[in-house]
Amino acid sequence: MGTENPYPEQTSANATAPWLRGGPAVDVDLDGLREYARLLTSQQADMAARSGYLTPLTDMPATAFDGDVLGEADAVRAGLQANAAELGSYLSKLAESLGNVANAAQTIAESYRSGDAVSAASLNDVLFAFGDKSVPRPAGLPENLGATYLEQQMAVTAAPPPADSALWQQGPITPVSAYQTIQTSTGPNGERREVSTVTAPGGVTTATTTIVDRNGETVSTSSTRTSARVDGPVRTTTVETFTADGKLTATTETKTRYEGTSVTEQSTETVDAEGRTTSLTTEKVDPATRESTTSTYRPDESGLLEETNRVSTGTRTSGPHVNG
Repeated sequence: MGTENPYPEQTSANATAPWLRGGPAVDVDLDGLREYARLLTSQQADMAARSGYLTPLTDMPATAFDGDVLGEADAVRAGLQANAAELGSYLSKLAESLGNVANAAQTIAESYRSGDAVSAASLNDVLFAFGDKSVPRPAGLPENLGATYLEQQMAVTAAPPPADSALWQQGPITPVSAYQTIQTSTGPNGERREVSTVTAPGGVTTATTTIVDRNGETVSTSSTRTSARVDGPVRTTTVETFTADGKLTATTETKTRYEGTSVTEQSTETVDAEGRTTSLTTEKVDPATRESTTSTYRPDESGLLEETNRVSTGTRTSGPHVNG
């Protein structure tokens, strides 16, 4: 049984539309409204850019309580990861809400651009800005801005997922020859992703990914070339990414240093077509205690790398030994 509303009269007064009638006119600063929309969009982008900083909240509990652990430790791990997931979901919805309000503010500002539109302003314009399909289109809204937020979202949803999206249903890997395989995956709306992998003698692997929409039109084609070499205790893996016309877009190089069979140091650097570093991750592991420090670097506005995240992991143990 739900809790009864302790303030029914106040709720009725606040939620009933007639209180809007007969009130004073609202003075809308259109330039200020556009600036408000811009700032909200900026905040949404900032939240999205910083979401990666929360990854350690999910990863660290899994690392800290790995292997055979007590039930209490497993419960702590599950609780910490659940809290991290809830925080991530909250921030994602908050960023989405900021984008909704920003889009609505921009739509209203464009609707009231002309004096005639201001004189005919109504609450329906606000409802339209937030995607209400039951209200008429604002008279002053330019024709090139006819899509509501809902329609924009549906248009984005109709596009095929990115090539690395988890929405693809993985298909079987079919051998074509001794050196080539093809895997065809299906998208949520009938799209198709084809990955052709060729492993040439010598160890160089080339994977070509083609995305086809539900109408049979090719949306994108890209390829990666992966090679590896070993110089003493260091293994270097290089992944080059190319466009459909063979233009190099990015190169990722991972260097791993071994001491026996244990990894003591690893770095992953990605550079763009002009040779500028876009990301760098380094990990150093103490061979005796297995303590590790992982640092992430990103270029600042001037192009210089700055450390944006650091994670230190304590001594690793093998966990309890079970007798019997």
